[in-house]
Amino acid sequence: MTDSIFFYALVGAFCSMDITFFGQFMICRPIFCAPIAGYFMGDINTGLWIGMIVELHWINAIPMGVIVPVDVSLISILSTFWACRYFIGMQEAAVFALVLAIPFAYFYRDMDISGRNFNIKIMHFIENGIKNQKYLRMYAGIYFGFFLFTARLFLFYLFAIYVGGMIYSGLYLQLSQFIILGLRNAWYLLPVVGFALVIKEFNIFRKLFCKEL
Repeated sequence: MTDSIFFYALVGAFCSMDITFFGQFMICRPIFCAPIAGYFMGDINTGLWIGMIVELHWINAIPMGVIVPVDVSLISILSTFWACRYFIGMQEAAVFALVLAIPFAYFYRDMDISGRNFNIKIMHFIENGIKNQKYLRMYAGIYFGFFLFTARLFLFYLFAIYVGGMIYSGLYLQLSQFIILGLRNAWYLLPVVGFALVIKEFNIFRKLFCKEL
């Protein structure tokens, strides 16, 4: 497989675009995008396990209305890329990559919210154009919004894969054996905790559904 971070950033951006902007073929869900990242990195098993953990823990992280959830695709893809790029096949390193990817995802969510606020200006630009019978503004607004959304994702993935990867690899090498042992155990315990969270969410949904009936 290629070792180009530009290619990996493009793969990550394409998967994250599926959340709200283009397609919605569900490849944005961790259980799909993490194995895809693992495939390109030569370790699909690590990608599948990371995807399962993230999917279970953030199964309710879906965009609804004005809610902007954390980008679970970014958590899954970054952690898979980092783990497979620097410490392939090491379960404890994969868990540490997962932990480090979470703050990156929350930082991107703040960027995404700022970007959506800018989209309001594009919307007003289109509305004023329609009032003045300048209908080409609709196409200009759509394509410009598409470009901004794609560029923001691509550049952030590029930054996170490269800079975040160096931070990740440097920090991991400083971990004590006690912490590494804990990370190794978390590789098996996190899916169990995630399954418990799924049951909890299911019970909440069932109670709400029964109440409505």
